[in-house]
Amino acid sequence: MHEQIMIEPSIPLETIGRVYKLISEIPYFEKSKIRVIEILPGGLTNSNYKVTIDNVTYAVRLAGAGTMEYLNRPAEKHNAQVMADLGISAPIVYYDETTGNQVCKYIDECKTLRIKDFKEEENYLSMAARVFRNYHDCKKEFISDFNPLKEIETYIQLLSDKNFEFYEGAEIMREKIEEIRELFTNNPPPTAPCHNDPLCENWLDDKKNFYLIDWEYGGMNDPLFDLGALAIEAELSDEQERFFLQQYFGKDLTEKQLGSLIINKFLCDALWAYWAVLQIAMGKSREDYWPYGLNRFNRAYALIHNGSLDRAIKANQ
Repeated sequence: MHEQIMIEPSIPLETIGRVYKLISEIPYFEKSKIRVIEILPGGLTNSNYKVTIDNVTYAVRLAGAGTMEYLNRPAEKHNAQVMADLGISAPIVYYDETTGNQVCKYIDECKTLRIKDFKEEENYLSMAARVFRNYHDCKKEFISDFNPLKEIETYIQLLSDKNFEFYEGAEIMREKIEEIRELFTNNPPPTAPCHNDPLCENWLDDKKNFYLIDWEYGGMNDPLFDLGALAIEAELSDEQERFFLQQYFGKDLTEKQLGSLIINKFLCDALWAYWAVLQIAMGKSREDYWPYGLNRFNRAYALIHNGSLDRAIKANQ
């Protein structure tokens, strides 16, 4: 009698084959059997699945095509392990640093957060602030840097090499990027281990711990970049941003700290706008990525237009 295997119907046959091949090549799973394959939410770069093997659940990541061009997979392996050791990320079972494919222990009975969770439940902002503070202050060193200015230049160069268009108005954005580069040259921000892409869906709550997963963009960076990124992703109001920063710093805020958040929000949106167009240049769907990048571009441009970015730069000089 054949044992039934449950596979979510929307998963392509080719992807099912990739999951089976990956699991079959990992010694840890020798003589084990896949029972269930389900799609995990979130993720623009990679595809993620909840895979039950025997009676244990795992999170399986199939790395996106072309990601080796701009992601440091060996560094991710190291950085993710550091966070797993701190109990901030999920335990790693297998990591292929040549492809970026990864298998982690699935956090059972957990809630994957959404935008509304951060917007509607103040407690989650406090919890995120504590997690950020925990690993920003952990005194550990990542073996990679994540410098948004360098990342932006890398993406711009890759787009130039591929002779690919960008959004109208990019010249003014480039001017502001150079102003920030000069500011950071004269007044370098602090650096610490950073996630750099803390999407709402990368936060998991199992009522015992609060986890931040998916460290492929992890690297040493200005800690305020993490806060600015989450403020954007969770669509926080100005009042919520202030509360979030106060929870993080534990005291009244300075104009410099508020300005640093604005600068990092600008860099975050500019970075992912270039990233989105690069995905199209590498063959992914224009329909999916062009509007995503344009939204990022327009939001960054708004900080230029309303004067917020200039005031922020001045406060940090």
